[in-house]
Amino acid sequence: MSSGRNLLQLPFKGGKKNGGRSLADASTSNGSSSRTPMFDCNDDEGVEDVADINSNLTDSKQLSSRVTFSEESVAIGGLQADGLEHIVHVAPDEHRDGWDNKTQFFLGVISYAVGFGNVWRFPALLQKNGGGAFLIPYLLMMVLEGIPLFLIELGIGQRLQTGPVGVWNAIHPYLGGVGVSAAIVSYLVGLYYNVILTWVIYYLFKSFRVTLPWSSCPTYENGTEITECTMSTSPTNYFWNREAIDTSNSIGETNGFTVHITICLILAWILIYFCVMRGIKTSGKVMYVTATFPYIVTTAFFIRSLMLEGATDGLLYMLNPDLSRLWDPEVWLEASAQLFYSFGLGFGGLIAFSSYNPVKNNCKRDCIMLSIANLLTSLYTALVIFCVLGYMGHKNYMSCIDKDMAKAVMLYPNDYHSLADMKTKISVEEYIKWTELKFHGSVIDKMAENSAYCSYHQIIEQAAEGTGLAFVVFTEAILQFPLPPIWSVLFFLMLLMLGLGSMFGTLEGVITSLNDSKMIRVKKPVMTAFLCGSACIIGLIFSTKSGQYWVSLFDHFAGTYALMGVAFFEIVAVIYVYGFRRFCRDLEYMTGEKIGNYWLITWRFISPTIMLVLFTCSVFKSFTSTPQYLAYNSETTHQHKVDYPTWALFIAGGLVVLAMSPVPFVYFVRKFKIWTAEGDIPAVSCYKNCGLKCLGSTPSTTYMLKSQMSFNRMVESNASEIQNIGLSVRNDQSKSNGVNTSKGGVSKNTGVAQQKGLVSSNKDKSSSENINSTALAPIKENVPTKEIKTVFKPEIAGNCLQKSSKWTNNQPTMQQYSIFDL
Repeated sequence: MSSGRNLLQLPFKGGKKNGGRSLADASTSNGSSSRTPMFDCNDDEGVEDVADINSNLTDSKQLSSRVTFSEESVAIGGLQADGLEHIVHVAPDEHRDGWDNKTQFFLGVISYAVGFGNVWRFPALLQKNGGGAFLIPYLLMMVLEGIPLFLIELGIGQRLQTGPVGVWNAIHPYLGGVGVSAAIVSYLVGLYYNVILTWVIYYLFKSFRVTLPWSSCPTYENGTEITECTMSTSPTNYFWNREAIDTSNSIGETNGFTVHITICLILAWILIYFCVMRGIKTSGKVMYVTATFPYIVTTAFFIRSLMLEGATDGLLYMLNPDLSRLWDPEVWLEASAQLFYSFGLGFGGLIAFSSYNPVKNNCKRDCIMLSIANLLTSLYTALVIFCVLGYMGHKNYMSCIDKDMAKAVMLYPNDYHSLADMKTKISVEEYIKWTELKFHGSVIDKMAENSAYCSYHQIIEQAAEGTGLAFVVFTEAILQFPLPPIWSVLFFLMLLMLGLGSMFGTLEGVITSLNDSKMIRVKKPVMTAFLCGSACIIGLIFSTKSGQYWVSLFDHFAGTYALMGVAFFEIVAVIYVYGFRRFCRDLEYMTGEKIGNYWLITWRFISPTIMLVLFTCSVFKSFTSTPQYLAYNSETTHQHKVDYPTWALFIAGGLVVLAMSPVPFVYFVRKFKIWTAEGDIPAVSCYKNCGLKCLGSTPSTTYMLKSQMSFNRMVESNASEIQNIGLSVRNDQSKSNGVNTSKGGVSKNTGVAQQKGLVSSNKDKSSSENINSTALAPIKENVPTKEIKTVFKPEIAGNCLQKSSKWTNNQPTMQQYSIFDL
């Protein structure tokens, strides 16, 4: 390491062609023998060499364990302007939680990302959108949208070492609302997501019986079966709609609380609290179970379901593509939206999880491995689901044929005159020939109303979706397994683990944001108790008899629409505000690998375009068609789609506004300086007037320099010329450094500015006033304590140096560098 180079070496881009020479090189070439650093963190004297800085700070016990100085061909903190060699590495705060090992992080992300959406949302979309044909748009959207956004969240959280709110504050203060929106979305999604966990707990309790309660219809006191159950498609369907959630006929019919669901809801939130009350220190241990147990149970179900009759037909249906569905724009929209749930994008949980990683971690490799694992998990669970759907479809198809043929033989015996005898049951082939004749040939009177056309594919397509897939279809399939109660316990334990893992990540996005923002200065267990308690109280609306309809409303509006908005702002903030090249250099610094063209093209062009089109089309669809939900009709015992009432749509719109309003609100508040929160993280984006800041144990002094001169001219200027450009000095502790604070003047004593070599000694008061009067930049108010700043225009410096940093109020001796926006 050379001892003749300054701490900061800037490139030259304009004026005289100095190539990539540094500040020190330019000084030498100008014939100046003195090489005084433009900026230093020590108030004693200018220090030129990196080793000297390390030694000096260590000796004076000013160097925090988070900061080390080294010489590498990267930027300050990994954000480089070409030619900068000396950098500052900021290690994770020792007071901040961290993963015990890499395995824990992997299991945490898998447990968070793989949830209920993989079990029933993804298979339902396959079922609805052409089977295997849906995989084409899904894979394309995953490659062009999902994986790039996945790496952005992992990378930016790991680099800045803070939660969602802190990250977007650091990107730019005006974008702080993006983090707040992500936290609100996580909170709203957590409200209804935990209700599904509540239903799982109820079914789990009911599974500890010799005979499962949904295996047969309940009876009246006289022994006859309840009429609603006999009219229903199956006892499992009746048990779900009447015994479990006791659903009403519409969202407007609240009809009071369902007591057992309310009790299970409270138990669910208590369970969540004890799992996350100390952050990843407690949830990280639980994730060893929540991430691995579902795979064990899924494998057991896959092996058993393959033995069911009709399972192979279900797999063939899944893999057989209906390519005509690809022309439907709705399919592409649903494929894109599904990625948010499959990968957990936009919630802030991934940012929170990655912020607990060490800065030097290959997050790009993590992104690819986790994306592949997530995709394979979705496909694996879909195989199990379609095996069960194949069995249920085969069973219902044969039942349909049996009922139809019994009617046909009685009503139309003459049609079977060719048979040797009158059959009460005919073969499937004979039935198909007969129905083709009757429905596509000469239709006999009353044929349509007395017979039904049984179609295996139609039955599969009309199978239950969403929550009904788990609580109706799967529970009925379990009845066909040997020892049904054991399989039922395993199944709902698996769902419980999936739900817990997803809730850990969802709430971690909220908890980490509040904890890092320092807005609520209470211990994490107390903060978590408040979050869980408030969510439990608000969540009581889901334990009413119309609870499942409220779940659908929250899922459709608070989840989908708000998530797409947050994700769009995220990618724009990182690529176009934080800086596309800076983020790439960040990743190269963290991973030690070059960023390929795939990432460059998707981040800059493809992903933002897809996000914008997706969000626009979704909003357009909501205005051109009335949103609907599936409502249960107790008279017909079937579900049918109905329009949301107007008041419900107002509530839905309010949820979207609540989730997205922090983005413009924070922008205007900070843009017009209506309110400035203490402890805000300064922006690391290069925007307008940029400067270099050192937070240390030195007295608070502020230097601000603005000039229209070229950067080369400024570098070649001597101290007196810089003084003539304009310099203001402000000292919050005048007794400590000898700088007079009145009017920003410089005292007769040797001040900090003189020690830096930035100004000459000015004993004349008028001279100091002249300095202040020629200053081109006013002193920024509310300067944080123990801060030194030098400010220059980005067009002067060529490339703004940037350093991602974090304010640490409880560590006053920390040395940090940062670029901030004025």
